[in-house]
Amino acid sequence: MNQVWKRVMAVGLTACLSLSILAMPAQAAQTGQAPALTQDHVQYMQGFPEGTFQPDTQLTRAQAAQMVCRLLAAPNSGSGGCSYQDVPANQWYAQAVTALCKLGLFDDGAVFRPNDIITRAEFVDLLVRLRPEARGEASFPDVPAGHWAAEQIGAAVALGWINGYPDGTFGPEKGLTRAEACTVVNRMTGRQGDAAQANQILTLGLYSDVAPDYWAARTIAEASVSHTPNGTGESETWSGVNLTTLTFAPGFHDVGNQLYYVDRYGKLAVNTTVGVYSADVAGILTKTANAYHMSNVPYYSQIDNLYAWVGCESVATFMGLQAKGYAGNIALKTFVTNLPRSKSDPEKGFVGDPFTPDPTKKTRTTIYPAKLAEYSNSYCGGDTPCADFRGATLTDLQRELLAGNCVVGYMTLWWAAPDYRSYNIEGTTQWLVSNNHAVLVCGYDPAKGYLISDPYNYNNRGQVYQYWEPASVFEPIWNERKVGMVIR
Repeated sequence: MNQVWKRVMAVGLTACLSLSILAMPAQAAQTGQAPALTQDHVQYMQGFPEGTFQPDTQLTRAQAAQMVCRLLAAPNSGSGGCSYQDVPANQWYAQAVTALCKLGLFDDGAVFRPNDIITRAEFVDLLVRLRPEARGEASFPDVPAGHWAAEQIGAAVALGWINGYPDGTFGPEKGLTRAEACTVVNRMTGRQGDAAQANQILTLGLYSDVAPDYWAARTIAEASVSHTPNGTGESETWSGVNLTTLTFAPGFHDVGNQLYYVDRYGKLAVNTTVGVYSADVAGILTKTANAYHMSNVPYYSQIDNLYAWVGCESVATFMGLQAKGYAGNIALKTFVTNLPRSKSDPEKGFVGDPFTPDPTKKTRTTIYPAKLAEYSNSYCGGDTPCADFRGATLTDLQRELLAGNCVVGYMTLWWAAPDYRSYNIEGTTQWLVSNNHAVLVCGYDPAKGYLISDPYNYNNRGQVYQYWEPASVFEPIWNERKVGMVIR
């Protein structure tokens, strides 16, 4: 939808900027009946591959074209010409831009400027071309009667599609954000959204940058999910929504009084068992037991035959990856050796050498979860089972363990009280735990505590060092920092 609108705006803007194309009034641009909009509540906006929507990013002309094209009942029915030289056929927006141009929603010409921001005037011009019967007069000091889009702006304002600014201006040459574009389109098409389902899909993490309480949350959800509307206006509810076709944020999610789980591929668990949880047809979880532990965790020592004296994070991770079926074709030493490195910042890589401890204790020899997850996922064949788990509560941790997942927990060596020291991190002083030690946490039992696969078997050389650590010892140390990396 964004892309289609972009093309329409592009035509008007081209004329406004004295380019080679003369922008025409919306009515004149039509060569007959306006293209019909689909009556279905189709998805007309999508997020980006990394799971964001970027609601506050300004809409481009290419995005506007794609946006509008998805709303048309017969987008490929145009018979006009299209001779843009800056719209290569192999670009993602080419089909939408060409279709709108042939329909007369964009004026034909030499350039379309797909990556330019679409202006408010251009966007309005595009929409009004879909409703050429619309009439109105602009009454803004920055939209004089002779402005090329004065009639279109007046019509859109009169219909309630878009408003001016509090200072009385319209800002015709300003851009509009992706969230604002959704708002305008929903008003034009009479789409309101289902508040309850919008809250559900956004709480499940449809977009990492659109929280359920975002001002345009319901608007964005309406644009992002195909559905059948029941009722109109504020009473609109959805049916026909298949949540299993959507991609959400992996992990557990509380929606109202219900618990849901999303797997490492971003898919909602339905009609299946996840550790001690049973997911029904709607994805609602029921807990069937209080204890669970992974029984297939291989053991690797950071000392025996490896001597990675401060490489606990990577060795603990290696155990977890193999337990989940990953990193089967790489040697442990290679995995540890190839860790990304940083001179002093653990957020950027391992500081120091995992094989060589710093006897002065001036180097904070560790790597933080986000970078460790990024590195570890590179050995997972395109999957992303590893994720930063910092800030997780004990409830969060227990749920992951009960689901059959494991966590690289940043604890302390031999479960001692945390010892803080001053470290220089890229020129800034930070107080960090000097007796940091990472272990793989791979089970939870209220009666036994937490199952630990500990790579530092200093007092158990040559032996498998896996044991249950009592909750009374484990939990205070976890709560001290709440630092870890989950492997799902």
